[in-house]
Amino acid sequence: MRCRLSNVIALVLLATGVSSAASAWPDRSIKIIVPFVAGGSSDTLARILAEGLREKLGQTVLVENRAGGNSVIGMSAVAGAPADGYTFLAGHIGTHAITPAITPPVGYDPAKTFVTIAVPATSASVLVVRADTKIDSLKELIDAAKSKPFALNYGSPGVGSPSHMAVVQLAALSGIEVTHIAYRGNAAAVTDLLNGTLDFMFGSPAEVLELVRSGKFKALATTGESRSRATPDIPVVAETVKGYEFRTWHVMSLRADTPPEIIEQVRKAATGIVASDAFHKKLNELGLDAVCANGAEAENFVQAEIVRWSAFVKASGIKAE
Repeated sequence: MRCRLSNVIALVLLATGVSSAASAWPDRSIKIIVPFVAGGSSDTLARILAEGLREKLGQTVLVENRAGGNSVIGMSAVAGAPADGYTFLAGHIGTHAITPAITPPVGYDPAKTFVTIAVPATSASVLVVRADTKIDSLKELIDAAKSKPFALNYGSPGVGSPSHMAVVQLAALSGIEVTHIAYRGNAAAVTDLLNGTLDFMFGSPAEVLELVRSGKFKALATTGESRSRATPDIPVVAETVKGYEFRTWHVMSLRADTPPEIIEQVRKAATGIVASDAFHKKLNELGLDAVCANGAEAENFVQAEIVRWSAFVKASGIKAE
């Protein structure tokens, strides 16, 4: 009886300790891991959210870029971190839904390892070419690709990334055949497009819009279903290729076994940030659209997207290169 009673007391003390730790949270700095190089939309969004979280939670919030392995390095870092609410993940449709469907990761399962805090924004990718190219429209790009199959090349951060999937869908609907070159991140692809190594690419607004505005790139189209408020002069792909639509959703996650009290506290803070006028203004400047999906709504959305893209990858026969 004494042994059983001591076990019960130990369990009670353990539960009390966990509850106390959760109630004291946060009592030190927080880290947001971005599984990409700096400069992209996920990185920029993470830094905007970090500013809001500093105000809401009263602690320092740092952003750490852990690129490599087509996002697996950063994802694994969060999966292996303590489930104490001090390590966040800033991912997107590729990290959580598409890439794992193509190459199932070892050590984590996006559908089970992580819980969604918020889906704060979506973004349309921008199809760009160098300013000195003779191609001035998406139709001209498609015609050029059809005239010489596989002669045109494009870059992306890897198979399953939004930049890659945007071209996969374009190729499937338009009938073009082009050559894919994978990079560690889109920043390197942008550099190679500038120096002439690449012919075209889809980049996030954060990566390419300034180069469009400065006259170094020409924007041929965006991947949204309608023209963006931030770039109303850039047509959408669907205006040339009927039925095309692809948008990147961005997600903030924690380890799924993080104490529920912490999860709810972070969700409440994220809701306030994403609903603010200041957040919307910053996203408009970057060509991103605020979503304000949080809590159970955001979790259900991400889980449904994981299922949807798994089916798409299987039906399309997409394989890792």
